[in-house]
Amino acid sequence: MTGNVMRKKALLLINGIAGTAQMGHRVWHIIETLVREGYKVSAWPILPSEGLGSEEILSQEESEGQAWDLIVCCGGDGTLMHVVNGVMRLSERPVLGYIPAGSTNDFARSAGIPSQYEDALRAIVSGKKFRYDIGRFNDRYFNYVAAFGAFVAVTYTTDQSFKNIFGHAAYVLNGISTLGQSISYKCHMRVRADGFEAEDDYVFGLVYNSTSVGGIRLRDSADVRLDDGKFGLLLIKAPENLAEAGQIIQGFLDDAQNNPDSLRENSYVISLREITRLEISAPAGAAWTLDGEYGGEPENVVIEVVPGAMQIMVPQ
Repeated sequence: MTGNVMRKKALLLINGIAGTAQMGHRVWHIIETLVREGYKVSAWPILPSEGLGSEEILSQEESEGQAWDLIVCCGGDGTLMHVVNGVMRLSERPVLGYIPAGSTNDFARSAGIPSQYEDALRAIVSGKKFRYDIGRFNDRYFNYVAAFGAFVAVTYTTDQSFKNIFGHAAYVLNGISTLGQSISYKCHMRVRADGFEAEDDYVFGLVYNSTSVGGIRLRDSADVRLDDGKFGLLLIKAPENLAEAGQIIQGFLDDAQNNPDSLRENSYVISLREITRLEISAPAGAAWTLDGEYGGEPENVVIEVVPGAMQIMVPQ
């Protein structure tokens, strides 16, 4: 900074228990780095149980007349999702910086944001701005995935301390423990999306803008762009019996990981890449997850792509 007056303002939001719970020990270094780059920094710990979730913090700060040039989020995919929801309600949307500290960090991987703390911080202060698309889920927003059905509850019911110890493996272990319940799940839905229309029983559904979900690389990852105004849609129809359900879900996971092209020949799988708007009617309701956070159980869902809604710092 070489003695110049700090003219830029940065807000630092930290989820100290995300991932391996290391962010709390790095606060001083993050603040020092931002100050050296000419930022006046305000730091807040994210404490949802105290009414200090990131959305509440952002709303309070704006109501007090604060405006930011940069908002830095330290946490996992779910933390970033809440920050984005807060930013979308600001009168002016600042640039985001993201230091991924979650258990899977799917969004960071898709955006090319380094998983190493020092590299991610370097991208914030010396990288470039990248404008990317987000999704609107009724009146909420998400960065990269909205999902329902088998196993999705694992993303928001796995205990945080369990994730801190085992990382991504915690999801796998929790998924195994709920296997019977998951493969018996089905939900009757009417689905409409950009010329596509269907009504059936589904065991799993995914609307995504990511190269991976839950740490599993998606079959069309090479074609995914976060700034093309398009999302992907994956639906898996409910089979006739539980044995087939287990085979389909396991086959989906194996094929997505090892043999992507085989999914195209699976009669139970509907896969569309260029989706801009999706309408779903589920009379019995369905539990959704948004970026790994609980998204409610609405009977009617409208999902739309919001092109170029966010700017985030990525490596040069």
